[in-house]
Amino acid sequence: MKKKLKELKADIEQLRDEIKLKAHLGKADAKEELEKLEKKWEDFLSQYKPLADELENTAKNAGAALSIAADELKAGYKRLKKLF
Repeated sequence: MKKKLKELKADIEQLRDEIKLKAHLGKADAKEELEKLEKKWEDFLSQYKPLADELENTAKNAGAALSIAADELKAGYKRLKKLF
């Protein structure tokens, strides 16, 4: 579960970095959506670290809420990526 969570974080991070670069290069229409996603990214990270540190000591479903948030972020970044 910890490996899956780490891979999910890496996938989201890669999408995030691609979108940030493209938004910086002039896609103003994506900037507002990016700002919303950045807030969610910060919330995700604040939940990720403690969960990743404690995951081995928790029940199997402890990461369900974080997984939902991660899926939402990933989908949002993919929507933005399609704009480019």
